[in-house]
Amino acid sequence: MTYASSSKGFPKRSYFCGWYYRCQSDSQTLAIIPSVHKTKDSDFCTIQLITDTQAFCARFPYDDFQEDDDQIRIGNNRFGRSGISLDIHVPEFHAAGAVRFGAFTPIRYDIMGPFQFVPFMQCRHSVYSMRHRVDGEIRVNGVPYIFQNAVGYVEGDRGRSFPKEYSGT
Repeated sequence: MTYASSSKGFPKRSYFCGWYYRCQSDSQTLAIIPSVHKTKDSDFCTIQLITDTQAFCARFPYDDFQEDDDQIRIGNNRFGRSGISLDIHVPEFHAAGAVRFGAFTPIRYDIMGPFQFVPFMQCRHSVYSMRHRVDGEIRVNGVPYIFQNAVGYVEGDRGRSFPKEYSGT
């Protein structure tokens, strides 16, 4: 999972990169979706959190986004192969804590299949880990999401637009 090739040097046209991290215990699920967007009108980042009962989204300035081969950062929030660290305090919600990841279990083939060779696809999808261990705790609006020997999943999308059919709208 090389982050640097995913969004550095955005093209001049609209572009986005997003990563979907799911942490799941026997009793709780928390999805965390950091993303970076470049449109003709603005450049910005978001971090979405989806719990079993609610969804939240925080918007950040594009300048809060940093990346290297091992992780991405949006403000004080870090995302990578070794885990996630959150420190979000916006009017819409608060989320803080950290989870550590075990070794990723990637799939053996490109999930895009033959479509990986089509240059005009509006979105490119990647699966980084089908299953890995998750340990730690993240609090969302004071509610603890506790993961001990839990299961994780990571995927990513990037391209010029997210297909409307994928969003369920």
